[in-house]
Amino acid sequence: MKIQCIAAFAIALLLSKMGFSQIVPDAEYRDFKGANGKIIQAVLIEKTDTEVTLLLRDGQRAVVAFDKLAPNEQEYIKTWSMEEAVFLQKCRALTIRQCLELRGYESFPFRFENNSIFVEGKINGKPANLLIDTGAGTSLLHISYAESVGLEVGPLDQLIYGVSGEAPAGWAPVPTIQLGEAIFKDRNILATDMLKDKPPGTVAREDGILGAEFMSKLDAVISYPDRRIFLRPDRSDQDDAGLADGSGSTDFRLFKTKEGKILRGKVISKTPTVATFQLVGGKKQPVPISNFVVDDEAYLKAWTEEGAQFLEHCQGLTVQEILTLRRYQSFQFERRGNHIFVDGTLNDHDVTYMIDTGADGTLLQIDAAKEYGCKVGPLDQEVWGIGGKSLAAVTMIPKLTMGDAALTNRKVLASDMTRDESTHKEMGYVGLFGADFMRELDAVITYTENRIFLIQR
Repeated sequence: MKIQCIAAFAIALLLSKMGFSQIVPDAEYRDFKGANGKIIQAVLIEKTDTEVTLLLRDGQRAVVAFDKLAPNEQEYIKTWSMEEAVFLQKCRALTIRQCLELRGYESFPFRFENNSIFVEGKINGKPANLLIDTGAGTSLLHISYAESVGLEVGPLDQLIYGVSGEAPAGWAPVPTIQLGEAIFKDRNILATDMLKDKPPGTVAREDGILGAEFMSKLDAVISYPDRRIFLRPDRSDQDDAGLADGSGSTDFRLFKTKEGKILRGKVISKTPTVATFQLVGGKKQPVPISNFVVDDEAYLKAWTEEGAQFLEHCQGLTVQEILTLRRYQSFQFERRGNHIFVDGTLNDHDVTYMIDTGADGTLLQIDAAKEYGCKVGPLDQEVWGIGGKSLAAVTMIPKLTMGDAALTNRKVLASDMTRDESTHKEMGYVGLFGADFMRELDAVITYTENRIFLIQR
């Protein structure tokens, strides 16, 4: 039967060695139908403008002209990508972290406090505990911290707004802001009292908030499953690592030695003790693996050919394509100033949510919660934020969805987020899609592509 099918396709069998693994999971084989209705099972591995190359189940390759295939097969082939196929066959085991670091991103572990995410940085050369907050309209510093690191805070003649109200703020000139190798110089950042209305003696959990203006500038990727944030340091004001040299800043990974030096290159081979790098410009340099900081030493010890295959064959894949291949669904988010919004549903009503990594829990606007069928309790709870505290009610959500991800029978808080007489319809959204749900759905947020990715395990 197989010989008859191949004859019907008028295929010339090729026995040459191919780059794909000879062991292909059954799920990767597809039924290809010929123009005469005959079917063979194969994996598409290459295409030109006029023909395709198929990998058959016996390990042989067959070249087939487009006009020998059924119309629906021709449509499938038009959308097929060699890079995606190589990724699935050769690089499937790579983590999101490995894929991004291989493309020149620098990554930082973040830690959870409740559900909010924090990273270590430097303000004016001094250590800073920074909250990553997609819901913040602007970056902020805590006044007492700003003054403790030698910054001058101007008159408190500005107002900033949070879900709980408003607070006075003043401009503070900041000589340097640093996250890893990314350095920003001479920025003005607002400073405010982040402990407004808190009891005396309360210690602020953050020294500052990094808002979307920095995340966008650095092409940030926030990955809840990796518990890491990824940044492009070549997008910052200072380029000590020599990233923006016109040689393709996503082609090489950053490596840091124990002496603090930055090496930018890709691994081309290694022994148990020495890794050989191809540096920017083509120079090859062997370096003892033990010379590198702990994270990079571990990376080099674990380096495999999968990483090399990714750099060679899959460099053109976008973050969206990589995550889609990992079964994530994604949504284009809308930018309104520095805030980001995504459409979803609340009890089967079409609504819009603000994505807020700085919110420990999801929070609904109370009039929207009532209008769309949530069970809203008495206002006997409190929510805190910039601007102090506000009364809130325990609220049961029968069903909330974003794409195919459905969350049912969830308990959240609802509060008056408008601070005036307006309603959720005038706000343009029904509440904050907080870090509790993003953590549950293994969210990934990319500022390069303006997308949020979710997967329901």
